[in-house]
Amino acid sequence: MRDTDQTEMNQSASRLTYPHKRITAIAYFLFMATGIYSLSCAPAILLAERLGWSQSFFHLTQLVAAILCAPTAACFLWNTRGLGFSWARCFAFAACALTSLWLLFVLYVILRYSKS
Repeated sequence: MRDTDQTEMNQSASRLTYPHKRITAIAYFLFMATGIYSLSCAPAILLAERLGWSQSFFHLTQLVAAILCAPTAACFLWNTRGLGFSWARCFAFAACALTSLWLLFVLYVILRYSKS
């Protein structure tokens, strides 16, 4: 009976020392999945254009993926800020920076052509 009490205490202590572990894992999965999808949409759009297919599906889902990628990468970076160097943090920084720049470019284009 005493061993189970000790095990329960260890499990609750580990949850208290790193409570954002589940959020970090979800953010990691989301920014990797949406980042890969956003990158893979570019050649799919070029292929659809070459074959004469509609590209609207790819444009819309790429925009949604980019909108999800930037904040989840930032959330991952925020939750792992005390940890040392890792490739996941480098990818998260690159994903956050590049998708943010892409979204700012899309916003610029929309605002630029809405005034004309």
